[in-house]
Amino acid sequence: MLRLLMIFITVPLLGYAQVECDVSVNFDQVSAAKEKLVHFERDVENYINSQKWSTDDLGGEKIKCTINIFFTSASDGNSYKAQAFIGSSRPIYVGKDRSSKNTPMLRIFDDKWDFVYVDGQPLFRNEAIYDPLTDFLDFYVYLILGFDYDSYDKLSGTEYFRKAFNLCNQAPSNASGWDRGTGSNYSKYNLLEEILNPNNQPFREGWYSYHFKGLDLKATKPGKAYENMLFLINNIVTLKQSSNPRAILFKNFFDTKYGELAEVFKGYGDKSVYQLLIQVDQAHQTAYEDAIKTE
Repeated sequence: MLRLLMIFITVPLLGYAQVECDVSVNFDQVSAAKEKLVHFERDVENYINSQKWSTDDLGGEKIKCTINIFFTSASDGNSYKAQAFIGSSRPIYVGKDRSSKNTPMLRIFDDKWDFVYVDGQPLFRNEAIYDPLTDFLDFYVYLILGFDYDSYDKLSGTEYFRKAFNLCNQAPSNASGWDRGTGSNYSKYNLLEEILNPNNQPFREGWYSYHFKGLDLKATKPGKAYENMLFLINNIVTLKQSSNPRAILFKNFFDTKYGELAEVFKGYGDKSVYQLLIQVDQAHQTAYEDAIKTE
């Protein structure tokens, strides 16, 4: 896998945690229950960072992510409702060397998370048994891994996307946040269904082209890099015209990348690229128009 070749090592992983997650928690809306949640942030962070999520050894490199959790209600028992912002990034390379720059990979706000948490009770990972607390965390770690792997090697994130989708399928139909959404509203199930839909494979192929053959190539071969990055944008244009123009997958891509897209194409000779971006991503039209003005 190119993901592994980038770091020159492909040996089995033995007890190695390759995800490094920074967790923050906001208790403002449940201040009365705060004393029962004093270790929640630590427990969630330790749960994610201590797991072996893959059999691949990334040579000491860790996939960076953040989860910002906002508690919205607490029962008299140990049941809670929360919202979470999940983000991840990966380094941009110059040849085989990491640069000082990162590229955002995932930005998602999930406003439906109901779970039970008991202070002092260890969090266990068991993908065969539904748990609304750990399954939520597992789902987003697998989603992060899927996008990260896809960015280094074409379609190599499939294993992790399937694991995330399996969690969607095993969740009870009445479980909050695991329902099959409708329309353009965010739904974990719908997002994974779109990612794994063969009709959307050109998006995933473009995702690889944008990152590994685009951002990672831009410092040494900018002309070819821009061509490869535009491959993804043109694929999205085609997919939105031929399938679901309101797909969550495309919306999430632009919500995550619009700032980078506006900035990175400033060095591209043909400014009509911004008109293409406005056409395919009207929600962030202002960012693209501002980029044109600052040329």
